[in-house]
Amino acid sequence: MEFGIFIFYFFLFLIFFVFSRKKGEKTNYKIILAIPALLAFFVFILSVVKVYFMYKILLVLIGAGLFILTYWHWGTSIRKWFG
Repeated sequence: MEFGIFIFYFFLFLIFFVFSRKKGEKTNYKIILAIPALLAFFVFILSVVKVYFMYKILLVLIGAGLFILTYWHWGTSIRKWFG
């Protein structure tokens, strides 16, 4: 059952990421698969720890906001590290 929760959220986030892309934009499949997998794993961990659904969404949004702020501040270092 727990793995089913991960798969459900993975496909949910994957659909959001695929349909939010601009047409004609280069597709990096590692990022298209890695980010939804990380978000699904994060929500899966939260579901193991019995947290209500609305708090899960808030935690994912707060985590995404922190990630964006971190990327804005350390973006060049992060790109050098991954590329």
